[in-house]
Amino acid sequence: MKKSVILLAALLLLLLNLTVMAQEEEEEWARDILEMNFFGGVDGPTSDMLEWNDSLGAKTGYNVGMDIGYFISNPLVAGISFRFAEYSIAAYSHDEAAADLKHRIYNPQVYAKYYLMPYSSYSPYVKANIGLTFNKFTTYVDSDGDGDNDRYRQLSYSPALSYGIGAGGFIYTADYGGFFIEGNYHIIKSAESDHEYEGTTYVFGDDLAVWEIHAGVRILIGSGD
Repeated sequence: MKKSVILLAALLLLLLNLTVMAQEEEEEWARDILEMNFFGGVDGPTSDMLEWNDSLGAKTGYNVGMDIGYFISNPLVAGISFRFAEYSIAAYSHDEAAADLKHRIYNPQVYAKYYLMPYSSYSPYVKANIGLTFNKFTTYVDSDGDGDNDRYRQLSYSPALSYGIGAGGFIYTADYGGFFIEGNYHIIKSAESDHEYEGTTYVFGDDLAVWEIHAGVRILIGSGD
């Protein structure tokens, strides 16, 4: 995990240095100050998330969220983001009681985004993020320890470090905004996350990985000469 975090930090520093060098050479240009992005899309669980807790694997779900970013320069934005995702449960036949229940993820994070064609009406970009993920997963619990009081509960596990990379594209449809589409890959280091319920500690047990794609509206604030 440490190597991954160090690599991500090095990438963000490299993007910042490249932008500072470019600023010294570029002409003065009308630039934006803030961006606000509102989005929704599809979340695709992978690996351990598909078979979590043996019979409570997640199915493809949906996401909604927003970003607020500050333009360090025309190409480079740094900001904060919040993403919520919900997944149905692919319950096996002996777990049909869980079939109508849900898993949920809450993900506050910081991000850096680099626009490859910042002065064009269409601009692709690359993105990196790091933050915390709060997993609220449906879990099989046994309150009295003898199997006579077993049931499902949504447990809010302790927060886990998460990080990811992605790419997207933005197109202007007005002077101060437009539409974008974006894809990201998220890694959630949640294996040691836990929750205490009626005297028993439940450990999440797996690190998770999620592909997601979303589309939305981007609003620009502070444009001017």
